[in-house]
Amino acid sequence: MLKQFSIILSIYFLGELLQKAFGLPVPGNVIGMLLLFFGLSAGVIKLEMIDKMSGFLLDNLAFFFLPAGVSLITCFTLLEGKWTAILEISVLSTVVILAVTGLTVELVKKYFDKGQPESGSPEKLGVTAEKAASGTKARTVVNTGVAEPAQRNVHENVQEHVQGQVS
Repeated sequence: MLKQFSIILSIYFLGELLQKAFGLPVPGNVIGMLLLFFGLSAGVIKLEMIDKMSGFLLDNLAFFFLPAGVSLITCFTLLEGKWTAILEISVLSTVVILAVTGLTVELVKKYFDKGQPESGSPEKLGVTAEKAASGTKARTVVNTGVAEPAQRNVHENVQEHVQGQVS
């Protein structure tokens, strides 16, 4: 874990160093995240090299907002009379973030669904179900008298799922 943390921290410091050295208007931590993204995309950094530490940091992300919240509480006198502007900006930015996120998800979904059969077409669903069933090895399980879905073969499960989707 220490090795993974040092890799992440080194990339962060490299981003800060680049920001200071070139006087870039982008924060160093954002540059560090971009460096990490490009390093992962290019294969220079393998996911296994940072997966446990990044999972830990993401699981405890809420704790990183505590200092900002505490400093906001100490600055209440500076914020007097500006609450409506803060509220308007918060609502507007939330709506913009939701819209951009939704559009991004739709675009990515369309990109990855290219070449995939349409989900509303029963013919294509049947073909997909047949391919899925033929690609898996169905095994027979001894029936213990309890009718559990896991005790049926894979082909029947796939057909039932497809019929449920079509209906």
